[in-house]
Amino acid sequence: MQRRGFILALGGAAVAWPSAARAQKAKPVIAILGSGAEDASSSRLQMSLLDAGMRELGLVQGQDYLFETRWAGSDASRFAPLAAELLAFHPSAVVVSTNLAALAVQKLSRTVPIIGTGLNTPVAIGLVESLARPGGNITGVATMSEDLELKLFEMMRETIPGIRRVMVFTNPSNPSTQAMLDLLKDPAEKQRIAIDVARVSAPADLEAAFAEMSRQPPGAVIVLSDNSVFALADRITAQALALRVPTFGTFARPFAQAGALLTYSRDPREAFQGVARLLKKILDGANPAELPFEQPTKFNLFVNLKTAKALGIEIPPALLATADEVIE
Repeated sequence: MQRRGFILALGGAAVAWPSAARAQKAKPVIAILGSGAEDASSSRLQMSLLDAGMRELGLVQGQDYLFETRWAGSDASRFAPLAAELLAFHPSAVVVSTNLAALAVQKLSRTVPIIGTGLNTPVAIGLVESLARPGGNITGVATMSEDLELKLFEMMRETIPGIRRVMVFTNPSNPSTQAMLDLLKDPAEKQRIAIDVARVSAPADLEAAFAEMSRQPPGAVIVLSDNSVFALADRITAQALALRVPTFGTFARPFAQAGALLTYSRDPREAFQGVARLLKKILDGANPAELPFEQPTKFNLFVNLKTAKALGIEIPPALLATADEVIE
């Protein structure tokens, strides 16, 4: 009986060992709920920067954690079902790039940590209690988009002194959009500049916006800070250039490379280093409610001289002198 018991125990151990080994090999899942299309230049940049930020902290994808990604294709209606798919993987954290994605995840879970790569006015729209102490399951990296939008507006006015009409591309589904539009109204009224609003909550909405732009071309196009709209930057800029209209935005280098005349943004590398730091803290057991939002300290100005020459626009020397990169 003792020998039989020993054999049974040994057999049980043999079964248990592989299970224990599998448990030890299980890697934490980091879910990514992206706003644009997977192959958009903005999406590729964000994933590349996030991977680099994690590596700088000694964390390697496939070895220390796994990414599980879903992309909304700039369609706000897809965030809810994609959030449900990602939560089914029981992730250690969900990384989002816009308020709508954060809200979609938070509606389904108040416990899974959510890390925002760039959430506009998160306090004003009720996502968090404060940037210093978020208080819920959301933290991340702030954008300072309000300040950037006002600075960009002044750069636009300096570059095109006689401008009288601007078309602003927005995502009406983003709860921060109206606040940013309101910010532009005061300087626009003071300078007697009319603002037309193009509302784009899905790629299909671009056609109506382009039709309006063609009927009455504005003096300039401004793309408000929103990752879903940012992912459509190539199409927006191409249509504007076809009508000889310059484009401005608070986005990173890919927007300028796509043909935007001026872009002014926080440094994306610094931003995703902050996201990576927050993710590491979460993986180490930190509570997102107690992790302050990180604030940007570096900002980049990109000037596309190729676009300027094509449109016959002379960039003010002061702006050229302060540009971080001039695209020729």
